[in-house]
Amino acid sequence: RVKRKRKWKSQVESVIIAPNLLNREFTAIHPNTKWVTDITYIQYGPRTLYLSTIMDLYNNEIIAYTLDDHQQTALVLDTLR
Repeated sequence: RVKRKRKWKSQVESVIIAPNLLNREFTAIHPNTKWVTDITYIQYGPRTLYLSTIMDLYNNEIIAYTLDDHQQTALVLDTLR
């Protein structure tokens, strides 16, 4: 028996779309003027870990990172601290 895929539903009623402040200009003249962030997952045996990073576009240096076993708001907030 084949299990049907469920359609994904957002748990919130509306989605907030942030304005495009960088406008695809991924370079910076001074340090700490433009930061970008990303979350990626890493399979480590049976576990899934999530890596949250912040990169300074001035020199493309990773200035902060956090590794945890969940992908919740706290992961990003811990990276910012």
